[in-house]
Amino acid sequence: MKNSDKIIETVTKYLESSIHQWKLAGFVSEDNLIYTFGSDSKILGRAFEVLAKTVLEKAAQDLGYSLYESEKQTFYPDFWFELKNGERIAIDIKTTYRKGPNTAFGFTGGSYTSYLRESTKNINGDYKDYIKHYILGIVYTRDKNASSGIYPLSELSNITPAYNSVEAFIQEKYKICGTAKGSGNTDNIGTIKATTLEHFKKGTGPFSILGQEAFEDYWKHYPKYKDPEEIRNNLYSNLPTYIEWVRKKDSDRADCLNEKFEAYIEFISTLRTNETIEINI
Repeated sequence: MKNSDKIIETVTKYLESSIHQWKLAGFVSEDNLIYTFGSDSKILGRAFEVLAKTVLEKAAQDLGYSLYESEKQTFYPDFWFELKNGERIAIDIKTTYRKGPNTAFGFTGGSYTSYLRESTKNINGDYKDYIKHYILGIVYTRDKNASSGIYPLSELSNITPAYNSVEAFIQEKYKICGTAKGSGNTDNIGTIKATTLEHFKKGTGPFSILGQEAFEDYWKHYPKYKDPEEIRNNLYSNLPTYIEWVRKKDSDRADCLNEKFEAYIEFISTLRTNETIEINI
C-alpha cells in the first residue's frame, strides 16, 4: 500500500524536517515566567495543533492551496486546504500517548452522528464541499520526570518537558479507521491500533480495501450509543454483519464487499506474522 499522494508527500516532508523542534516547556507569561504544561492531554493536544499549523502553512504554499483554521473547537475539521475552484480538503489533528513500549495505541476518527448523517451539522461548510479527508496524527510519550510548577525564563534549560519521543503522520481518514467505536460510551469512530506508526503511515485499515464509500456508509448507519436494543438488533456491529445488512437491500453490492473483505483478511494475515496491529473486523 505505497502512497503516491502529493498531500501526504508534501506534509510529511515538513513534518519530518520540523518535528525534532516540537519541544515545548510550557506557557510563557509577559513577566518572563514559564508555566509548565503538566500531563493534561487536552492542553498538549492544543499545543500540537499550533505546531502542526506551521507545517500545514508551508505545505499549502507548496501545493498552491489556501489554508483555513476552524474558529470553533467542536466543528470539523481543525484545518482545511481550499483549492482555487472552492473545493476543500479536510485535515483533522489527532493526538494520543503511548501507555507502554509494547502497548498498541490508536486515535479517534471523529463523530459518526453529525456531518456524516446531516451534511451541515458541526462542520465548517458542507460535507459535500470536501473532496478528501485526512488525519494528521501525533503520538508522544509522557515523561514521568517532567518538571512542574513555575520557572523563571532564565531556568528554561533546567525544565524537563511533559512529553518526549514525538512522532507524527498524515493519512487519508478512511484508510486508518476501523469498524469499532473509539470507546464504548461515545459515538466516535475508532481507528486501527498498533505499537508503531507504520500501519497509520501505510493506511492498513479495512476500508483501505473496501473503499471510502463503504467507510462512509458503514459509519453513517452504525448504531448510536443510546439507540434502543430493537434498533441495534436491526443493524450491525462489525464488517461481516454489515455485509449481511447490505445484502438485504443489494445482494450484488454485498457480494462485491465480501470479495474485498476476504482480500483484506488475506492482506492483514501477512502483516500479523511479523508486525503488531489490532483491528476489529
